[in-house]
Order: sequence, then C-alpha cells, then structure tokens
Amino acid sequence: MSIRFKATELQCFNWMFKFAPCFPVSASNINIITEPVKFYDTLCNRFQNARHRISMASLYIGTGHLEKRLLEVTAQNVKNVKDLNFKVLLDYQRGTRGEVNSCTLFNNYMKNVSDRCHLALFQTPRLYGSWSKALPSRYNEIVGLQHMKLYIADDSVIISGANCSHDYFQRRQDRYIEIKDMELANFYHELIDEVVKYSRHGNSLDSDKNTSVSKNKIIQEVRRSIENHIEKWRLKQYEKLSSLSNDASDKDTWIFPLIQMGEFNITQDEKATCGILSSSPKGSYFRLATGYFNLTNTYADVLLRDCKAHISLLMAHPNANGFMGAAGPAGGIPHAYSLIARQFWQKVVDNNQRSRVKMMEYERSGWTFHAKGLWYYPPGSDVPWMTVVGSANLGERSVRRDLEAQAAIFTVSSDLQERLHNECSSLHENASECSQDLQERRAPLWVRATVGLFRTYF
Repeated sequence: MSIRFKATELQCFNWMFKFAPCFPVSASNINIITEPVKFYDTLCNRFQNARHRISMASLYIGTGHLEKRLLEVTAQNVKNVKDLNFKVLLDYQRGTRGEVNSCTLFNNYMKNVSDRCHLALFQTPRLYGSWSKALPSRYNEIVGLQHMKLYIADDSVIISGANCSHDYFQRRQDRYIEIKDMELANFYHELIDEVVKYSRHGNSLDSDKNTSVSKNKIIQEVRRSIENHIEKWRLKQYEKLSSLSNDASDKDTWIFPLIQMGEFNITQDEKATCGILSSSPKGSYFRLATGYFNLTNTYADVLLRDCKAHISLLMAHPNANGFMGAAGPAGGIPHAYSLIARQFWQKVVDNNQRSRVKMMEYERSGWTFHAKGLWYYPPGSDVPWMTVVGSANLGERSVRRDLEAQAAIFTVSSDLQERLHNECSSLHENASECSQDLQERRAPLWVRATVGLFRTYF
C-alpha cells in the first residue's frame, strides 16, 4: 500500500515515507522551547522526574554550577528510583579536555550510583592510536566529533543543537523541540546505544578494545550497525503505517529521524535535505539557519540551481559567533565564516539569484547564535508546515566529519504550524539583511590566505 500525505501542501514530500522511519504523533505532544533558560529548566525537570531511563548525547558536559546542579538532581533521582538508568554519550576529545572535565565531573557525581550510571566517550577512528596524542588539545577536535544533541527522559526526547553547558543554558541561542512518543524515544535511545558500542567508557579510558582494531574494520562495523538500525525502524514503522490507512495515519504530525555520519558513509540527512530543497514547488519559501555558515558545494548548488523556492539564510554575525575574541587562530574563525558567506553571496549574484535569495545575520548584545535548521512555507502560506531540527549546520564538518542527529517534522496542525512560525520569527527578531555588509567587510590577511586550506574542517 502506498503511504502518502493527505494534504496537498505536503504531497511533494511523499518520498520521505520510503526514505526514513516515520513516527506519527499528535501535535499536542510537541513542545517547542525557545529560550536557553527554559531549555535548562526543562532538562532539570525531566531528569529529576524520570522513572525508568535517562539517555543523552552531547558534545560535552560543562563544568559550571548549572551543569553540576543538573548532574546532582539526576544522581539523586537515580538513587531514589531503583529501576532508573542514566546513560551519557559524549565526544572523547572534548569530554576529556583539561584536568577538570566532563568525565571527572560525571564520575564525581555518579560514584554512589555507578552501577546504573554509564558514561561513554566516542572517539573518531581517525584519531585511533598515536594520532590522538600527536595533535594538540583542541586542535585534535577538528578531525571529527560526536556532535549529536539528544536528551531522553522516559518516553520524551528533546532534539536540539545545544550542548549541555552553561553558555547554552544562558545566552547562547539554539533550538530545542521536545517530542513525547515512546517509539521515537526508543529510536534515538537505541541510536545512542549503537554508538556507545564503539566508544570508550568512563571507567577505562586509557585502554579500550576498539582502538586495537583496525580503523577500516571499525568504520565498516559502525556503518553496518547504523544502517541496520535505520532500516529496522524504517520497515517497522512503514508496516505500522500501512496497516493504519493510506494517508499515513490519523495523527496530524509526522516525525522522520535523519542521521548523518559522513566518516562512516551514512549520508541520510544530507540526501534528505537536498531532496526537501529540490522537491519544493515554485512560490514556496524556505527559511534556513546555521550557527556556522559554510555550505558544502552540494548544498550551494541545490539552493542556486535545483531549488525553486525563495530562500532566506540566517547566520551568526561575527559578534554573535562563539569564537569571537578567542585566543590564537580560533579568533579568526568568525572572520572566516564571514568570508565564506561573502563568497557564497557572490555566487548568488553571478547566478542572477538576488531576487530569490536573502542573507541575514543574527546579532543580539551579549548573546551568541547557535541555532540551525530549516522551516518550509508552502505557496500562499504564512506559517511553516515542516521543519528540520537537530545538530547539523549545513556545512562541511556536519556532512563529512561529525556524528549528527536531526528530525524532519511535517504537520497539518494549525496550532503547531503557528508555534513553529513563532519560533522562527523570534530568531529573526534580532536579525538584519547583510549582503551589503558582507561585501564591505574585510577579513584579516592571514584568514583570507588560509581559509581555503582549512574550510573542510569548519
């Protein structure tokens, strides 16, 4: 039986049902969080009140007082609820940076409940062996990272681009969408489990069985594991949807998880993003956002040649880039992103697309910008009917180097459409059109000389 969207506005995306697992939900089970403080409060609430599982993936856990409080309430809950388990997946390089780090903090707070609290740290196979120590701290992180941001408590999952760290709980703007659905939470929980299998563990970081296995073998095993996970859930959900009805289900919203792990040749999110941008009809409108503007050539070509919709691209102004003011070469990163954006705008001009493509920058005093994703407005609609949310930045790193987790959310619920529009509009309240500024802005000479060499690491 062919599964499709019933609404005409979404039928150009019917191919998604065969491309990725689909989880039908009610819009009333989706909570859109718009402020970092609310994100933190929600995490504390969910972790403090979970009853059978807490599972999270992040780049790292910070070491400030807010992170300590989150771990403290979580540890207390695990102690009080005998069947509750707490699992954390972080990046190895980032999670062990410095003497006081994510690993030492986790072990300190979980030492009294260590039998039900587990920390795993994923290390890219590119850094197995001596490579991890050959590159200086921080700089070894450019090779590849565990970058998924998933926060699961019982049957709800928060899909985000925000790390579990003080800045992201205060004045670093990101996106956070919470979905309550047992099957969807199971999918992401099992995804974390699959990556954990190939990770180092918090109580044995100095020796790990994976680092003694050949890099190529690990890459093949991880790829097979993740592909099997995706396909298992795709078939399971497709069969379930087929038994419900031929218009997907009686629910009003459909969630499609999308995974990107370029090192392991898992390119589901990239293919889906290109397909979504290419499938949209003339007269539609995409609003895209990225904290770090560095479109791959594929994304740039799709936007300028294949996409028929009008496009708005929102990125961080240099003053809203988290690297602004950093010491050493990292301090040049905001200028590099501006230079890359300027080069893309020149492509827009060269392709005579200025009337269709708009570039905008987010700038808010005292804040940095880390939001990412897209919103799709069908022809004639003032609200989006679809969004993509998660950890990927539409750039080289996200596509080729890092582990990313996303979700495409399609909805016919007028309430959820309005809430998605409000979320998108709130991000643009601190944005302004920047094409002219990009033309006039000048990057330091050393940035201009080196950006081409290191662009694939941004």
